[in-house]
Amino acid sequence: MIRANIEESEKRVYIDVSGYISSRDANKFLSDYKNMIRNIKSSQYRLVVSPSSFECENNNDIRTVCMAFLKTGYKKMYLVDPKKELINSMSLGTIEKKLFLKSVKIIQSLDIIN
Repeated sequence: MIRANIEESEKRVYIDVSGYISSRDANKFLSDYKNMIRNIKSSQYRLVVSPSSFECENNNDIRTVCMAFLKTGYKKMYLVDPKKELINSMSLGTIEKKLFLKSVKIIQSLDIIN
């Protein structure tokens, strides 16, 4: 399951990823996410992605979702991934991985975000 939550007071968008994610779930999330952020200026917000233990029906789905986040234009993006499980499971190409790691800061916990 993928859930999104906007915290107006903190100027952050939180994304939680956990459980089993089917292709249908990923597509539905992308559609809902695009509608949700339509009302905000993403360049004024920070994106925080917090994955728990999860499995994907198709690894390309999680890659597609992550690349959609990159295209949105957030001020800063954080990935709470202490074991680096998500980055290893995304199966990005060399250039995509470089772009992703340049744009996203991988952190150990939410406490690090200022």
